[in-house]
Amino acid sequence: MASKTGVEYPNIPSILALIGGVLIVVVDVFLLTVALVILPHLNYTNFIPPQGYTGSPGNLVSGFVGALAVFGMICGVIVALSAVLLRLKPGHRQTWGILVLVFSILSFFGFGGFIVGAVLGIVGAVMTLRWKPAQAPTTMPER
Repeated sequence: MASKTGVEYPNIPSILALIGGVLIVVVDVFLLTVALVILPHLNYTNFIPPQGYTGSPGNLVSGFVGALAVFGMICGVIVALSAVLLRLKPGHRQTWGILVLVFSILSFFGFGGFIVGAVLGIVGAVMTLRWKPAQAPTTMPER
């Protein structure tokens, strides 16, 4: 697929990776909001805290969920940015494809956009790495 400037780029893979990156970021923003607003107010009376811990169980869970959400958000931003750069600089498609693949896989640790975002990123990255520009038709020289 050629753009108006005549430079060819992987259109479908970059769109899939961009959607995946945006889903990862949106889900992790939601989870970070939950971790900051709802989880600190949880109270569980049978909670036995670790030695030396004096906070509530909600604060403990909030810290873990918040840290994972921030990690996932960073991964999602890198996936989305790599997908945009794939469209802008298609000559470096291998680099952008590898970045999308690695950070889509890592985003599973940060909840991965409810799995859908990470899977879309992985599919877009694999399609990017397999994509090759169309060859220009060669003409036979006249004798």
